[in-house]
Amino acid sequence: MKKTALILALAFCTIASNAQSLIPTKFGLKVGMNYANLNITPIEGVKPTDNSAQIGIAAGVCVHIALSDKWFINPEVLYSQKGASFNYRFTDDYPINQRDEYATTNKIVLSYVELNPTISYKASDKIALNFGPSVSFLIGDEYTYTQDPKTATVATHGLTGGLLVAESLDIGFNMGISYFLTEQFFIDTRVYTGFMEVAKATQSYEEIPLTADPTPEYLLKNRAIVLSLAYLF
Repeated sequence: MKKTALILALAFCTIASNAQSLIPTKFGLKVGMNYANLNITPIEGVKPTDNSAQIGIAAGVCVHIALSDKWFINPEVLYSQKGASFNYRFTDDYPINQRDEYATTNKIVLSYVELNPTISYKASDKIALNFGPSVSFLIGDEYTYTQDPKTATVATHGLTGGLLVAESLDIGFNMGISYFLTEQFFIDTRVYTGFMEVAKATQSYEEIPLTADPTPEYLLKNRAIVLSLAYLF
């Protein structure tokens, strides 16, 4: 098994080096945007959200390495903003048969350094089909939360605010198409699907008295449509 793997690795390196001698490696710049959203899953007993996409930056550098005249490896390092805006309503019941109703607005921006070892197949001179994994490292998060009491019968000092706990890593998959306007300039579009839970958003709840009920939370996963312009040197 080890010998087979070694032979395959040597063959891959030989093909790559031969291809690169005919088709030079190219370096490039990419700039574009994420039309990002979140796949939001509420825990049991928590009302679902009404969420909407938001636009973020996606920009960085890329490399085109030829394996043959049809197959390429295109590693990318990007600064990428993801997240979404979402709303939800909730009620807070008091032991004295009174209830407060609230509407909330939430905006989450997750900033990443994103690594995309993309594999491309050049279907024609103009079109390339792209796919591959994506690994993102969180470098910043911003959570804007507002709470609007629709009906308030008693003081609300016992309620927590909305909280966000973001994970440091996201792993997903990209699939898309590139259209070459020239040999150096192309338009790139792809769909990103995240596999991992990237954050937990906590709904407001009454801190006192303490209960055994679970903290009301929303579990978040990234998804996005990415549109970029790229130039190869």
